[in-house]
Amino acid sequence: MNIWHALIGRPLKDREEQAVRVGVIEGLSVLAPDALSSVAYGTQEILIELQRAGITALWYVLPISAVIVVLLTFLVISYRQIIRSYPGGGGAYVIGRDTLGADASLIAGAALLIDYTLTVAVSVTAGVAAVVAAFPVLTPWTVGLSVAIVIVLAILNLRGLRESARAFALPTYLFIFMILLMAVVGLFKPLPEAPPWHSYITPPLGAVGLFVVLRAFSSGSSALTGIEAISNGVPIFQEPAPTRARTTLLLLGLFLGSMFLGTSIISYRYHIIPSANTTVLQQLAADIFGRGIFFYGLSFVTMAILAIAANTSFAGFPQLSSIMARDQWMPRMFLSRGDRLVYQNGVIILALVAIILIVGFGGNTTNLIPLYAIGVYLSFTIAMLSLAVKTWRNRTQFSKRAVIILVGMGLMGATLTALVVIVSLITKFTQGAWIVALALPLLIWGMRKIRRHYRAVADELRVTDYSLKPVPAKIVAVVPVNSINRLSIKSLSVALGLAEEVVALHVVRSQEPPHQFEERWEKWNPDPRIKLAVVPTQYRSVVRPVVRYVDLLSHQNPENHVVIILPELIVRYVWEHFLHNQLALTLETVFIFRKNVTVMIMPYKLQGH
Repeated sequence: MNIWHALIGRPLKDREEQAVRVGVIEGLSVLAPDALSSVAYGTQEILIELQRAGITALWYVLPISAVIVVLLTFLVISYRQIIRSYPGGGGAYVIGRDTLGADASLIAGAALLIDYTLTVAVSVTAGVAAVVAAFPVLTPWTVGLSVAIVIVLAILNLRGLRESARAFALPTYLFIFMILLMAVVGLFKPLPEAPPWHSYITPPLGAVGLFVVLRAFSSGSSALTGIEAISNGVPIFQEPAPTRARTTLLLLGLFLGSMFLGTSIISYRYHIIPSANTTVLQQLAADIFGRGIFFYGLSFVTMAILAIAANTSFAGFPQLSSIMARDQWMPRMFLSRGDRLVYQNGVIILALVAIILIVGFGGNTTNLIPLYAIGVYLSFTIAMLSLAVKTWRNRTQFSKRAVIILVGMGLMGATLTALVVIVSLITKFTQGAWIVALALPLLIWGMRKIRRHYRAVADELRVTDYSLKPVPAKIVAVVPVNSINRLSIKSLSVALGLAEEVVALHVVRSQEPPHQFEERWEKWNPDPRIKLAVVPTQYRSVVRPVVRYVDLLSHQNPENHVVIILPELIVRYVWEHFLHNQLALTLETVFIFRKNVTVMIMPYKLQGH
């Protein structure tokens, strides 16, 4: 077993696919952590924005959280409908494609891919920040820890979704239990300084600007990121996949709504004020249970759930990119399924880009947050608007009441989510949101170029005239020869078996005797069919004269097909490979883009290895 299989496990057969799919419990642990983990910072982001308007403005965390939970309800209902209509996955991208057209689907798909990438960076750095807050001695290792977690997550997902689901089940359900327990105890624990119950529904004196409220709503809406992941990943569920996915989404909505609203209410009850050194959840845990086992346990579990929240992206990104690759918007490499039946190229690319973001932003969650949530809320807007349009077009299939509810909910939800996108872009543009605003159209432009390329290639390769038949091509084999040895003999032997015309090409450097090689060649006299071509050069490198000779040969006889035979030594150890074959690698890189020129690598296994 090689290192790769030792790392990710034995290769799986196609017939084993059903065995590696997940059920509801496992699906919640693999696709829900992104949404569930947002409880760790959703309320905190609202309070940070409100705090700027004064202590009394913190009351608005209650109505803002209530509106966000209403929006959560709309999203859960909408995406359950999308799962029923599109059991193949794809979520907003697929319904946008079929309802609003290619432009809308591209926006949704590109926005989701960007958001999935940012989710990995934000979640992992936020998880590390939670541990660093409890153990400040780890501060210098923030970036290194974040990168290490991304690598571990990538390896787990390369092993298969079911294995990662089992690995993440404990922290996921432990986080749900601890947050709900803290919310219940926090609500009913006697607290002398707790605000009176009537104050929860009575606005405080003093006006708070609408812009402040909108900005707080926009920041707190990050709590809903990840809702769409289940609709994108329907194919990973066991059959009946749509039913299990809808059940999983319903459970996610119930857990997330209760946890988020409960956290916001007890934050107001305990007069929590955001701190630069301690998270809101840690302040609540310390006030309710003290700085004991629960406090440190919650810190570790929060770190774990934030870190594995990135796993939602590792499940969603490969699935979505494979669907878009099938539609030719993404490179075909994303269609490749690895030994463990996962879209491994999607996993690897996602990990690499996330690591670049983490290193580029210094592992700072605050610097990454402004880039976050814009993409997913843009996809929310397209999904809910598409659902409203689809329901209206198919209104004869529903009752009048159902049409009014679904269309109204879709339009209202689309309005709220679009509001989040607009406010986020305006308020966080200079903080980094401009990067998303720039990256989104660039990514869409790139996707259009990819599809245009694939279609152009298909048009050029398509055969409609079946009178066309393959005809023999006249091949000229060129073998670069540095000296007369066993390697050159083997290369020339292969060339003689391949072509009628063979050229042994030797480059003479200025410091070498001018006719020494030609004299040795005449003495050797290998075969009359082999023509010796000697090219002098005043430079140190032999690449340029070889390239010029082949180009001249191709230009003089354009009907001929030139095959460059480059020998490659096969060595025993990997490190030995760096001691040989550098010229062959360079020439292969140069000639691979030449028309009517083919590069052929001829392996030569050393007998003593």
